Amino acid sequence: MKISAAAAALLSLAVPTATAWTAVPTTSIVRSSSMSIRSPSLLQSTTVKDAAIEEVEAAPDTGAREFGVVSTNKLSKLYDLVVIGGGPAGVAGAIKAAQMGRRAIVIDKPKFDAGVLPNGLDLFFGGPTGLFSKALRDLAKSTNVGALRAQEMESDVIWKQITNGIVKLAMRNSEGQCRTLARYGIDYLQGSAMLLGENDPVNVAAEKKFAKDMDSPEDGLRSVKVTNTGVLDDYVGFVDDAEVTVTGTKVLVCTGSKSTRLPGIPFEESHRIFDSDTVNLLGYFPRSVTISGLGIIGIEFANIFNALGVKDVNILVRGDVEASTKKLGMDMD
Repeated sequence: MKISAAAAALLSLAVPTATAWTAVPTTSIVRSSSMSIRSPSLLQSTTVKDAAIEEVEAAPDTGAREFGVVSTNKLSKLYDLVVIGGGPAGVAGAIKAAQMGRRAIVIDKPKFDAGVLPNGLDLFFGGPTGLFSKALRDLAKSTNVGALRAQEMESDVIWKQITNGIVKLAMRNSEGQCRTLARYGIDYLQGSAMLLGENDPVNVAAEKKFAKDMDSPEDGLRSVKVTNTGVLDDYVGFVDDAEVTVTGTKVLVCTGSKSTRLPGIPFEESHRIFDSDTVNLLGYFPRSVTISGLGIIGIEFANIFNALGVKDVNILVRGDVEASTKKLGMDMD
């Protein structure tokens, strides 16, 4: 792994959130009249999303939703804590509330609909925003890429094995988190949540409805509108694509982080440029990786790809390397 000073034209790209440029493996060549280029469409692309969809399609459909649905009877009552966001912080907050004898619910929108099993299990529920990097880091430690290459396994086969491993790790984590919530009596509802204002008519009506149920009426309460959700109705059973209102005396918002994108970098136009959020869309085993940003995320991904056997890993650094490492509390030795 090499750390080098960035060229003047690239200095402005070195930001706290890592950006990565990858080189595709050697593949078939598409030739034009003036030059030869590699075509990404000729690659056997396998992203984590592809692997998740395969997992969902292979899962048996039992006809019953076990996860992510709540009965309308429960939703009609006042919660002590409504958590928006089902990552580690949201799950931990709900569990803490339950341990204190409070009634809690976690509302979380699946990363993508195709990543939800027929029983309602979101393969990525309960995982951090950087789940991909954490799972990839663990697999890098346990996957001997050199040995697989020695067996003459193709790069796309190795990458598919890695992405399948990431999905398996995520699924085990997700199911474990759901079981933990159920053990503490915490409701878990899948859907898109929107926090309503204090003066919203729905919230005002909820204050009147639950006036006698609040410990401190003067503190008020807040209502959350949940759309694209599934609920269990006492009369008609499971209702899909429903809209409900959840009300709680406290609301905890844990919606995760988002990477910073500087203008001028063609993230959407290129299949080889990713940020720390979209790198999970990497669909091939890269031949080389260049990372802009010497922060924790950049170093983490550099170490991961280095451990996976990518020979050409570079980090672009703005300014002095020693000064950058000191900011992170790292020893140059």
